[in-house]
Amino acid sequence: MNRHAFLWRLPGRIIGHGLGWAVLMAATTGVLSGAETASAPKPNILFLLADDWAWPHASCLGAPGINTPTFDRLVREGVLFRNAHTAAPSCSPARAAMLTGQWHWRLEQGSALRGFLPAKYPVYPDLLEAAGYHVGFTGKGYAPAGLGDRRRNPCGPSYASFGAFLKARPRGQPFCFWFGSHQPHRPYVWESGVKAGLDPAKVLVPPYLPDNPTVRKDITDYFSAAETFDRQAGEVLVALEQSGELEHTLIVMSGDNGWPFPRSKATCYDSGTHQPLAIRWGAKVKGGRVVEDLVNLADLAPTFLEVAGLTVPKDMTARSLLPVLLAGKSGQVDPARDHTLTGMEVHAPCRALDQGGKGGYPMRTLITKDFHYLRNFRPERWPAGDPANDPAALSNYDVLARNTGRSFGDIDASPTKAWMVVHREEPAIQPLAAMAWGKRPARQLFDLRRDPFELTNVAEDPGYAEVVQKLDTQLMAELKATGDPRATGQGDEFDRYGQSAGSRPNPVGLPTF
Repeated sequence: MNRHAFLWRLPGRIIGHGLGWAVLMAATTGVLSGAETASAPKPNILFLLADDWAWPHASCLGAPGINTPTFDRLVREGVLFRNAHTAAPSCSPARAAMLTGQWHWRLEQGSALRGFLPAKYPVYPDLLEAAGYHVGFTGKGYAPAGLGDRRRNPCGPSYASFGAFLKARPRGQPFCFWFGSHQPHRPYVWESGVKAGLDPAKVLVPPYLPDNPTVRKDITDYFSAAETFDRQAGEVLVALEQSGELEHTLIVMSGDNGWPFPRSKATCYDSGTHQPLAIRWGAKVKGGRVVEDLVNLADLAPTFLEVAGLTVPKDMTARSLLPVLLAGKSGQVDPARDHTLTGMEVHAPCRALDQGGKGGYPMRTLITKDFHYLRNFRPERWPAGDPANDPAALSNYDVLARNTGRSFGDIDASPTKAWMVVHREEPAIQPLAAMAWGKRPARQLFDLRRDPFELTNVAEDPGYAEVVQKLDTQLMAELKATGDPRATGQGDEFDRYGQSAGSRPNPVGLPTF
C-alpha cells in the first residue's frame, strides 16, 4: 500500500551578531542567480512556521477532522512538496538547520534542544540583512535554545506583529520575515477541540497509538491548535495582500517537527520528521503542482539566499529548492533528490549515563521513496528517556498528563501518553508501549511500500540484507562527508550540549517554551 494514497487528496486536480564582515560580504557580493537580475527588485520572503505540526494534518492532504484553508490555498496556488522532512525532530536543532542550511550535527551546541547556535555559523537572516533586506520575526523564533554568543535571536530582530514589522520597513526595501507560531505545541485545554466543533469520531488514529476516546479527543485538541496556526497564517497573508506585495513574495508554510504524541516528536520515525510544505511565489512559480522529490527543511536557507540573488556559502550542506520550483513540473523533478537524511541527539537530557549526568538518544536515518533506514548509536539507552524512578508515578494519570519529566521525558506530557503509560501492561497496549518507549536495536529498516506507518523492522530479515548494506554504506559515507562525529565512533560531546551555557537566563527575553 502506498503510504500517501489515503493521506492526501486535492480537489479538481492533483497537484547576526558575531559574523565576520568578510563572511557576510563574500555571501552578498556573488553573482546574481537566474531568479533575479541586477536591475530587478529583490523579492520578499515570508516563512510561516508552525510548532509541532506534522504531515498529513491538513484538509487538502486528506486528513479527516481538520480544516486548513490557508495551507490549502498555498497548495492550490503554489507547490506541494509531498516528501519533505525536517533535519531533526526537535524544535531548536530543526530550526538551527533551517537557519544555517547545515546538518545540526555540524553545529555543536546547535544540535541540542536547549543549547545555542554559535555565532560562527552564518544564518540566512544575517546574510540577507547585509545584502539590504529588512529582516525580523514574531512569536517563536530560534527556541527554546539560548542565545550563547549572539546578541539577538538568529531569526533577526523581534517584532510584536507582522504589521509592526511592515510599518518599520524602510520604503522600497525587500523583506524577509519569520512568522513563528506557538501552535500546535502542547499543552492543550482538554476537550478544546470538541468545544471548537471538531468531531473525535472523524479523526484517523494511526496504528502506533491506541484507538480510544481519550486519544481521539487529544487528537482533536491538537487539530484545533493546528487550525489556530492556519488562521494566524491566513491573517498574515491578508496583511501581505493589503500591502500590495503578495505576488512579489516567496511564501513558505511548514512545521518544524512531528506532532507531540508518543513515537512521533523527538523520534526519527516518519511521524517525527515528515512535514507539510507548500511554497508559493506568484507568477514566478507555476502553481497547482505536487513534487515527489525528497527534500529537507534545511534546504530553505540556500533557497532563500538564491531567490535573493546571493551566492550560497560553501559551508551550507543543504541544496536550494529554486531549480525544482522553477522547473514547472510535478512528480520527481530532480533525479538526484532521491533521498534525505534526518538525525537526533539531545531533546530532553533524560537518560542517566554511566559516567554521570544525563544524555540523549543519538540517531541518524536515510529516507528513500521505498525505504527508511535508521542507525541508533546508543541502543542500550531508553529511546524516549528513562522510566520513572518512582513506580507510583507510572500509575498516576494526572501526574503523567501534566509533567513531562516524570517518565519517558522525550514524550511530551499529554492525555495520550498518560493513558498509554497507565495501561502499558494490558495485552493490547504492550506492543504499542514497546514501539513508543521500548529499547531498539542498533539498526532498523522499514519497507515503506508495505509498511507505511513503520511498524515492522525488517533489518534482520535476510531478504533485505542487500538493502541494509547499501543504505548503511550510503548513510555512513554522507555522515563522514559532512563531518558527523558519530560516523567515526565519536560524539560523546553531544551529551554535554544544552546543559550549561545554553540553559543560562536569557537577557533579552528569548522564548523558553
